[in-house]
Amino acid sequence: MTIARVLLANRGEIAVRIIKACRALGIESVVTVSEADRESLPSKMADRVVCIGPARAIDSYLRVEAIIAAATGTGSDASHPGYGFLAERWLAGTEYRSCLALKRSGTFRRPPPWLER
Repeated sequence: MTIARVLLANRGEIAVRIIKACRALGIESVVTVSEADRESLPSKMADRVVCIGPARAIDSYLRVEAIIAAATGTGSDASHPGYGFLAERWLAGTEYRSCLALKRSGTFRRPPPWLER
């Protein structure tokens, strides 16, 4: 499967690095932001921006249903959880249902096995 558009479910320096990598690979980046991060550097760098909720992370970045809606609504081919927020929760297995929901949305891609070691 070819990936043409990636949804970034993170913010700050991590999002900037992912946006730069996507740009270098010719992949469109869609960044999710809270209301507080609308004018952030990642939102200015990304090809598209989707606001997923209020400033508090619990009301935005940790709302899996908002991230799924953003991924499917923008036609993203993949989602990148970055670091922290959902990424750590998925890796710890505490968000198993959320991970399954993203898989069902067609945007969740596992990292290669060598990276998970």
